[in-house]
Amino acid sequence: MVRSTVLTIAIIVSLHCTIPIASTDADTLRPLDGIPPQNLDELWDGYDPTVEPLDVHVVREWERDGVTVQMLVYTIGVFNGQKSRMGAYYAFPTQRSGKIPGILQMHGGGQRAMSELVEAAAANGYACISINWGGKPMKDEKDGDLGTDWGGVDATQTTHNSHYSSLMPDSKTLDSVVSPRNNNWFLIVIAARRALTFLEQQPHVDRERLGVTGHSMGGKLTVLTAGIDPRIKAAVPSCGGTAAAPKKLRDRLGSSCRPINAEPLYYKTIDEINSIRRITCPILYLGPQNDFNGNLDNLYENWREMPSRSVNYSISPHLNHRHINESLFTGRYFFDVILKGEGTFPKCPKIDIAMKTATGFPRATVQPANPESVVKVNIYFSQDPHSLTRFWRCAGAVRNGNSWSADCPLISTDMPLFVMANVYYPLKKQIVGPAWNRRSPETFMVSSRSLDFDPSVLKAAGVAATERPDRLIEAEFATWQDWYRLDLRNDQHRQCITRKIKAPKWRGPDGGKLVIDVLEPQGGELAMTFEMNSWGAFDGLKKGSYYTAKHLAKSTEWQTIEIGLEDLIPVDERSPKGLRTWQYMTQLGIVAMVRVRKNGTPVVLAGGAWPTTRKFKNMRWVGGEFPKDFIIPGRKISPDEIHKIFHEKIGGANR
Repeated sequence: MVRSTVLTIAIIVSLHCTIPIASTDADTLRPLDGIPPQNLDELWDGYDPTVEPLDVHVVREWERDGVTVQMLVYTIGVFNGQKSRMGAYYAFPTQRSGKIPGILQMHGGGQRAMSELVEAAAANGYACISINWGGKPMKDEKDGDLGTDWGGVDATQTTHNSHYSSLMPDSKTLDSVVSPRNNNWFLIVIAARRALTFLEQQPHVDRERLGVTGHSMGGKLTVLTAGIDPRIKAAVPSCGGTAAAPKKLRDRLGSSCRPINAEPLYYKTIDEINSIRRITCPILYLGPQNDFNGNLDNLYENWREMPSRSVNYSISPHLNHRHINESLFTGRYFFDVILKGEGTFPKCPKIDIAMKTATGFPRATVQPANPESVVKVNIYFSQDPHSLTRFWRCAGAVRNGNSWSADCPLISTDMPLFVMANVYYPLKKQIVGPAWNRRSPETFMVSSRSLDFDPSVLKAAGVAATERPDRLIEAEFATWQDWYRLDLRNDQHRQCITRKIKAPKWRGPDGGKLVIDVLEPQGGELAMTFEMNSWGAFDGLKKGSYYTAKHLAKSTEWQTIEIGLEDLIPVDERSPKGLRTWQYMTQLGIVAMVRVRKNGTPVVLAGGAWPTTRKFKNMRWVGGEFPKDFIIPGRKISPDEIHKIFHEKIGGANR
């Protein structure tokens, strides 16, 4: 129910729908005196986010399901003689007892602040503000409403996208020389710190219990803010905040790690590593194994330098830039434990590996906290150095007392070895999610650190390569364990995708065909997608996207479908034609429909409804010969290429 009354200030704002941005106040930051800041201390020297008035204006207020929601603006500061203001959603429980914790939420790239996220936080007993740093109109904004306006500077993707990686001066920057104060990230963190000031000034908020969270670019902002503002007592970055790759990763052949910015001053002042080295509050990283923004290898290597005594991870298997629910709700439970003192959060599981074993295989062992409460343990390993397209193989973990172990057989000692584990615990309380994902799962998931061993280490340990190519890719499809699945409830959009065919063990033989048995009582069309050389995994090759469609007869008997390279149809003109090998495929998908956009309009190229009665078994390679030597990823990605791809992808970032 929407409240019939609104704050007086909201009425005033509606009558005076524009507030002059020009200001006679002194600029928030003192003019640059000589050399620009050379480190994080110098960058933030003299800045106090609590000094200037916030000048909060509530544009609109309503109540729904016991939660009060406000759409508001506050003053970030004065820059280049003009006021900068931030639009935001703010929500809190209408009825509450005593002071409650506060959370700052920051959206991802190409996105905007969302009322659904602050409402969900308030339903769980928090006061939550979501800042609209990107400047896109919020869902409830009307013509003439106050909203985000950066004034004399610009920190948006829309009109100043270059300055997430640049320190160069221009008409919308603070300094006339190369300076970290010209960078968008710096300006947005100022806005974030001002939002923390807003939270601590609310009479119903406990200023000693403030948390911060954000997804994608918001994940990076979470780390940047947590590293510089001591008011933060808990942080949950999602899919961002992993920092540039250290030398170890930059030197690894085939690594897809995020490289260091070409401007040395950027690395010394803006890169997340500077904040990572300062974070002392409890922190939980949410991310998938194959994220394009929060690179997993960068994460595990760089976060070793974090001084916090409570560093935690929840890593979703096989996904890119999204989470399984068991991970997503782990973040919300983490806040309950740290900021509310409700329940306990298990410590990061310990993981180790024995190179010399009786079986001849390396053997990983996981020792989780509170083993008596563990529901399930999954151990993953891979030999692919290219983290963005890496296939993580799930090994069968066997319990022995308070630990779980699994063999990790190798196919080559010329490729590195990566090992990690996920541990599931009962989630003994209901946590409210946003409207599109309301109910919490029965378990939550925490992850171990990742162990990695370069080929020289494997060879020195005397480990043998015992694995051989296998024609059987998937036998029963009972659990889809090596796949990620999306939109399962929608028969028009259902899709199941795996990177398994990139792993040397399951790569297609030259001249072979991909074969799968299908049970289809209703008849229809089987649509499949294929990606070649995603993210430049293989040096010197073009990438390509393909699909195929095969008629399925209406039958209660199993039917066998064969797919050859000649059946793969390029999705666009950029994809190479006349494919002669499966060796460079990086993923395949079974989908309801193959969709593309042409001139802004969605077009279905193949497929149809995928009924729940459709079953699969025995996906395999038939015919052909396996090459004597398999291709190992060996390409390095340049900083310019990373920047370009990142901003192509970030607009579709998942919430």
